Amino acid sequence: MSDYIGPVIGNNHKDVLGTNNQAGFETGQVVKVNGIYHMFVNEMFFRPHRDLRISYWISEDAVNWKRHSTIKESIPGRSPSNPRSEVWITGVEFNEMEDAWNIFYVAYRGGDSENGEYARSDYQGRIWRAKSVFKGIDGISGPYADMGIVLQPDENSQSWEGQQAVATFNPYKVGDKWYAFYDGHNYIPKGPWPVGLAKASKLEGPWERLPEGINPLPIAEEFIENPQVTELKAGGYLAVFDSFGNHEISYSLSDDGINWSPEIRIKIQSDKNLWGKEGDHAMRTPLCAIEEDDGTFTVVYTSMVNDDKKTFYAIGKCTLAWGK
Repeated sequence: MSDYIGPVIGNNHKDVLGTNNQAGFETGQVVKVNGIYHMFVNEMFFRPHRDLRISYWISEDAVNWKRHSTIKESIPGRSPSNPRSEVWITGVEFNEMEDAWNIFYVAYRGGDSENGEYARSDYQGRIWRAKSVFKGIDGISGPYADMGIVLQPDENSQSWEGQQAVATFNPYKVGDKWYAFYDGHNYIPKGPWPVGLAKASKLEGPWERLPEGINPLPIAEEFIENPQVTELKAGGYLAVFDSFGNHEISYSLSDDGINWSPEIRIKIQSDKNLWGKEGDHAMRTPLCAIEEDDGTFTVVYTSMVNDDKKTFYAIGKCTLAWGK
């Protein structure tokens, strides 16, 4: 492993200061197209995990980043009647059938304290698909137009999904089929954060859940969030995701894209470069594991900065190697 010394985007980055991003970044995806890294990431511009906008950044080396635009914003006024109290992007894919980029993001309503819910928590996630207005690979920079909801709480919801689901949605292709990880969580009584799979014949849908018995997947015992999938050049699939552990992320491997191995945790900050805060939810979310030409993997991730004076979730970068 090799890691970049310190964050690649911290609270002193000029584009962070220029957009008054006070709390940092969380969840999203990085893709590499024609040698350029494209990052779609959520900015917690005021309060951590409360005030959200989806932003788009570009880089030639995954180290030096420039903010390009705001893609989507939450609607101010968190409440049970506001279905966009939070918006979180989790998936970015090129849709060959549409010749356009697709982004997938979850929109939550706020909790209803009068009905026994937690007012500060997010409920009934609905997964929106948006399509790039301009066609072709170069349309990745947007703008993006909403196409509709592809997965939401309904008569097909499964018992394990809980009150937060549908939480995150991360599509990937296996042969001529599409699959997507999606998360769930129950607040009352408090449960784990499991993950399941949905499938579709086309990226735009319709999407349907795999049956219970397959869902939820036995990858992590307690917590898994925002799995990002890489189809490996040597065959098989790699998923990286947010889990527990100090300065660690987790990964899982699959031969067929459906059956996944139990999580393995890996430290992504060296002992000489521990700029991330300690704790299970301080080292946060990997946004990609991009397989490079030399066989290594570029991992871009979010992490709370080790600074007691201010809560800020920065962007980090490291290079890893996996063997089959």
